[in-house]
Amino acid sequence: MAHAVIERFKALDSAFHARANRSERLAARFAALASINSEHDIDAHIERSFELRQKLNERLGAFRAPSSTMRLVYAAALASADRSAKDFFLMRAALASTRKQRGGRALSQGGSVAALALTVTRGDLDQTGRFFDTLEAVKAPWWRREATREEVLAATTTALGETPVTAQARLSQARDTLSAAGVPRSHAEAAAYEVAWLAPDPGELASAWTVLNTAVRGRGELRHGLGKTGLAILAAQGPGHATADALVDSFETVRALKPKATGQVAARIAMRLAQAQIGQTGPIAAARDLAAILAAQAAMIAAVTASTTAATVAATS
Repeated sequence: MAHAVIERFKALDSAFHARANRSERLAARFAALASINSEHDIDAHIERSFELRQKLNERLGAFRAPSSTMRLVYAAALASADRSAKDFFLMRAALASTRKQRGGRALSQGGSVAALALTVTRGDLDQTGRFFDTLEAVKAPWWRREATREEVLAATTTALGETPVTAQARLSQARDTLSAAGVPRSHAEAAAYEVAWLAPDPGELASAWTVLNTAVRGRGELRHGLGKTGLAILAAQGPGHATADALVDSFETVRALKPKATGQVAARIAMRLAQAQIGQTGPIAAARDLAAILAAQAAMIAAVTASTTAATVAATS
């Protein structure tokens, strides 16, 4: 019998696809993922999500971030957390005002990622200064910076009332624990931002890391879709065998969905479903993953376009 999380995701996925346009299929699937922790009736949740999406569209217009593709996921995350579009816009404005007063780096998607993270984690408008302090404390060197991961960690830390010093200490500890478990350093650096608050046991993490790597052998689509960073994040969640079983079951479920999900999309959704089955996920994760996948797709399109152009030039010269 399928896990209750998987059954709920399938029902949400079907409901979102029934309402979404064909051009919104990817967003609909991630909106379903952002909704799995919602305690509302599915029909009521879907209605609320599309109402919030409409409010986002009315305020943002055609060109302001988040993009039109992302807005349904943002709306679903807000609905899941019982937050409003007004809450989101007030937080984004507060972040912009604080940054203008004190300076600092530009935030992802015009501050939308940080605003969403602070909003769904019940952060307060007067915490934006603490957010920027924490963001400065946990930032990576510019050459390996992943802005969305840093912003989500800083927002979550701020909403929980923790200090920048505590956030930086937990991040360093998580990084060291992952590295000691055998995770390659570059992947440990990235994964640490998502597991900093789990304080995983070093021995259990090392065992889970081995089990998960074994579980994805022979499943190239899943292995490449998650990468070592994704496997490291999962290894920190809990018992390796239970996590591996949840991951494989989730991946097979996602691959069987209509319309078909392939590649990185299927792997990323399976990862978040596995986390949800062992109690570790959140609405912001779905928005962050969709942003990463859209960025990867844009890079692939750019690469194909460049290679096609080069071939055309070579053929005509």
